[in-house]
Amino acid sequence: MLARTATDQIASWARAKTSQGLLITGARQVGKTTAVREFAKGRYETFVEINFLENPSAVRVISGARNTDDLLLRISALSSKELVPGKTLVFFDEIQEFQDILTWAKFLEERSEYDYVFSGSLLGVDLFGVRSWPVGFLDELTMFPLTFEEFCRACGTPAPLIELARESVDRHEAVPDFIHEKLMELHERYLLVGGLPEPVQRYLDTNDMVALRRAHKGVFDLYEHDIVRHMEDNEGARFTQAVYEAIPGQLNKENKRFKYSGLARDGSLHKGDLRFSRLESSFDWLGAAGVALPALRLDEPRFPLGLYENRASFKLYLNDVGLLMSRLSGEASLEVLSGRHDINYGSPYENFVAQELLASGHGLFYYASSKRGEVDFVIEDKATGRVSLVEVKSGKTYKRHVALSNLLSVDDYQIAEAIVLCNGNVERAGDRVYLPVYAAGWLK
Repeated sequence: MLARTATDQIASWARAKTSQGLLITGARQVGKTTAVREFAKGRYETFVEINFLENPSAVRVISGARNTDDLLLRISALSSKELVPGKTLVFFDEIQEFQDILTWAKFLEERSEYDYVFSGSLLGVDLFGVRSWPVGFLDELTMFPLTFEEFCRACGTPAPLIELARESVDRHEAVPDFIHEKLMELHERYLLVGGLPEPVQRYLDTNDMVALRRAHKGVFDLYEHDIVRHMEDNEGARFTQAVYEAIPGQLNKENKRFKYSGLARDGSLHKGDLRFSRLESSFDWLGAAGVALPALRLDEPRFPLGLYENRASFKLYLNDVGLLMSRLSGEASLEVLSGRHDINYGSPYENFVAQELLASGHGLFYYASSKRGEVDFVIEDKATGRVSLVEVKSGKTYKRHVALSNLLSVDDYQIAEAIVLCNGNVERAGDRVYLPVYAAGWLK
């Protein structure tokens, strides 16, 4: 069983909560259900799980409840279990199939007899459209694929070794060579495997590349099926599928910004469809569902970054680098397996960094201008207002970065730090610091 940080976060919620339920969201197949089940083991006398996707009749049964007592009676009947006050966790799963269950959260929590967890993907869910949003009665947790650190632990890497590497990075000191080499090797494997639980488990169990790619294809196909199933109209579904399928190809170009013209060239859409206003709902849907990660362009790298975002220009990453690698040519996987460091893995490296930044709480932004150049990511520390530039380099020439120099020379921007994520060890050179790419999730 894969150990997930989210299980500890759920336990923290249970210890600290007063009258709040917990809402867990995230893309399908990131491990939400498993994390809740693992948390419940040994902690509750009664564990009730109601899955609205696997058990459609549960929607009909619960939607007929007249009041809270009637609802609890129906929950007990569905589970065939006695609800023991103070010792019961009720888990509503796949709530995207029955969004109105969130309307009941306030009334259930007011009773304070049981603990409640709600989980589901955001596929087609308009949380603000719920008839009565339970303000103050729900804490929220977003889950992502396994981070690199979680992957390392799943591969048997001792926690003290990872912690020593993190402390070295925090102090801007070189990571001990034997640890650095080990983590770089695991990073290469993570590019191939990614962090989706099923492919990770398949890799750990079989070490079989064919089985691994079959697992990736299964997830990719599931996401495409969900687009068709949850989009409100056929045209919207067609547009969204075209955008989703185009992401790997768009990222593989030198300029990774999403270009509408590429959708016409491959025959996915007609030129008349290629307007931002026509495709905006597709971009928003993929981002809200968690299957794509949008990074917005900044007009200026200033705090707070959200004030300077430009929504009409963006990059789109897949939610998992393993999915991305599975969509690229088989040659790319062979090159990673052979340990070649003279190849430019620009798109997988950037996708990896995007995942790690998002999972560690950062928003995704990049900077680009014709005058000063482009920087892959810009991050901020909301507590201090510090803004840092982050450049991602996969090749040997990772000390060439004109755009960083251009931006650092603008005193008015007050850039706190320029970071280059690369294959090398920790090194400081003047006004920039070089960090191993595997440290992306440790940036503050």
